[in-house]
Amino acid sequence: MKDPFIVLRNRKIRIEDFRKASGKVAALLAREVARHIVKEKTRQNFSAKNSSGRGKVILVPILRAGLALLPSFIEAFPNARIGFIGLKRNEKTLKPKAYYQNIPMISKNDVVAVLDPMLATGGSAVAGIKTLIKCGAREENIIFVGVISAPDGVANVQKNFPLVQILCAEYDKKLDKKGYIVPGLGDFGDRYFGN
Repeated sequence: MKDPFIVLRNRKIRIEDFRKASGKVAALLAREVARHIVKEKTRQNFSAKNSSGRGKVILVPILRAGLALLPSFIEAFPNARIGFIGLKRNEKTLKPKAYYQNIPMISKNDVVAVLDPMLATGGSAVAGIKTLIKCGAREENIIFVGVISAPDGVANVQKNFPLVQILCAEYDKKLDKKGYIVPGLGDFGDRYFGN
């Protein structure tokens, strides 16, 4: 089996191959999140059947690129509720602007997985997490899930939300002048959706 990151980083591959490789990475990430949740339940002495323990899982992709991770997470968490946060990055300021939000009711014990393939500057992740906390999520119950990240993005999330868990499949070296991850893999959403 070819390393999915070799495929994802190849800018000349077909959209079909990019999607397949994305799916493989998303499935690995979903399994890792499931392991993390079980480990937390065990650490806190909650059994899987104990409803007073960790709450239900809520999946929240950041639109639009986060949708690429959703099928694998639905497969791993078939009873999860799903919400959506739409954020568009201003290419000049690199700041996110919200354009859509549809979040299910969140209880204090619910585990919320924020799905966004790229953690570059961290602006979208921070904005999305702020939205979820305003909707009732507890910082320590939020897991940010990404395919690839840069040190700037990780530092931004950790500075603003030190209790949020960050789980990324790859950690790259830096950002370029445009705020893209280097070496990265280009604009994930554009490559996945064919734009």
